[in-house]
Amino acid sequence: MTKNAILNRKGTKSYILKKAEQIRPGWKVTCVSSTALDQIEFKIKNMIDDMIHRHPSIGKTFKDII
Repeated sequence: MTKNAILNRKGTKSYILKKAEQIRPGWKVTCVSSTALDQIEFKIKNMIDDMIHRHPSIGKTFKDII
C-alpha cells in the first residue's frame, strides 16, 4: 500500500470478486493481487489529476467533467 493511498483496498477487492463472479461465472477467482490494486490506484490518481487539469478555473466547487 502506498503512503498516500486513496483507494479502499478491501472494498475494491470485494467489488472485483463479486463482479468477476457475475461477468465471468465460469472463472472462480478468489484473490486480487497487490499489483492489481496498485495499478487501479495509479489509474484513479491519474484520472483525478487529468480532471483537475481540465477543470475550468471558475467557481469554488470541483465538478465532474468526464
